[in-house]
Amino acid sequence: MPRWIAALALAASVIAQAAPVTVTHGTLTVTYADGRDRAQLPLVFRTWDRAAADLNALGLTAGAVKINVASNAADFARMTGEPASIAASTRGQTITMQRLSALAARGILAFTIRHEGFHTAQPHGLPRWLAEGLARLFSGEAAGDSAEPTGLSGLSEAQLDARLLGRAPGEAGEAYREATRRARTRVRTLGWRAILHGR
Repeated sequence: MPRWIAALALAASVIAQAAPVTVTHGTLTVTYADGRDRAQLPLVFRTWDRAAADLNALGLTAGAVKINVASNAADFARMTGEPASIAASTRGQTITMQRLSALAARGILAFTIRHEGFHTAQPHGLPRWLAEGLARLFSGEAAGDSAEPTGLSGLSEAQLDARLLGRAPGEAGEAYREATRRARTRVRTLGWRAILHGR
């Protein structure tokens, strides 16, 4: 094959990969650029449907939500301004995620969908630590937490919020685990509905 034809084919392949694809499933819209992510859509939709039903059972509504999938980690950081090491970021009703296939390979795609889904439906005004702790409980990811003390129990809620916001390497994991520990205690004491709806 002549070199110019091979170059043309490669350019066409790059263009095809870069062209975003948008798929709608009920009130959920997913836009992705990497064709390999298409294989994860059935899991995304099943997980979303279950999450929406579970949110509804808590008196919350997911509403119309958009998931924008980054083409790679650098693209995710550019789109969100967040570290490339995190799985997803939610602002309002828009979730920006790392590549679906990359999250699936790490075994966290379903957890991520549920976690971020909770954030789209959570009541306004929840402190960050409580929102993150509840999201981790709702998603099921907290089931894998270590029972070891976090070493952060002495932090005030404001200090814990700052740790979560800073996402410093080596500190974020323990901060999320501490937020989850406190949220679990509150759920056991008050119940989900009292926390979410003030009753």
